[in-house]
Amino acid sequence: MKSVTCFAFIQNVTLEKKVIDCLSRFQSIHFFGFVNHRVDFLERINHFRPEILIIDLSQRKNEEVDILGLIHKPPIILGIISSKENPHFWLDKGLFDVLPVQFSNDLLIRKIYKILRLISDINSAYQLEPIAAENPIPFKSSKSSLTKENDSFFVRYQKVTTKIKPGIITIITKEKKFIVIETSTNQLYFHEATIKETAMQLPAAYFVRINNATIINLNYVDKNLKNLAYMGERVFTVSRSYYYQFRKALDALQKKL
Repeated sequence: MKSVTCFAFIQNVTLEKKVIDCLSRFQSIHFFGFVNHRVDFLERINHFRPEILIIDLSQRKNEEVDILGLIHKPPIILGIISSKENPHFWLDKGLFDVLPVQFSNDLLIRKIYKILRLISDINSAYQLEPIAAENPIPFKSSKSSLTKENDSFFVRYQKVTTKIKPGIITIITKEKKFIVIETSTNQLYFHEATIKETAMQLPAAYFVRINNATIINLNYVDKNLKNLAYMGERVFTVSRSYYYQFRKALDALQKKL
């Protein structure tokens, strides 16, 4: 199944984390990211034109009704509503489905799976050539540690969350109250987190911390001489505290090649 694009407008941090956790388990979802402010949402939604929109409708009902009238509506809108709200009110506004604000992860996963199955069925119905068999929708169980290298990494800066693939990250450095993420596509991302928190969220097989302010992707290391790691024209010094961990991870990676 081809990737399905998704975008989210959620103003509650707890809800945002729950949605991130669920969406990151679906390989077939290309997630554009999160926004927390109405102005950012209105600017980005018409630019991205996602197939799925997840929107928090539990805060200010009248304002959210107005927003739905201003945007170019995606094919499928999944709303998060207050437990006091009547779901039929929002379904009449054109939403595909709704979730109570106290939803469980399993409930959201079932809703997303239902949406992906519907999109898959529609695509199959309009396929010009016969299909021998329908491919299952890829789903990554949270209990599986073997798929961690394929997971997405969520970068959050100034209340905007963006999804990127760990494989394109080359170097991560600490800059005062945030960190800077460099990629092989020559893009820079700012992330509001610590180096320690970031290291724990990335695949340990090829991301290693080499000092108190730097994490590198071993796949982009050209050579290693003593405590020096060469990456293109740049040279990084591996501190004594992290050298053993660095060498162990580098040797393990080289054995797999």
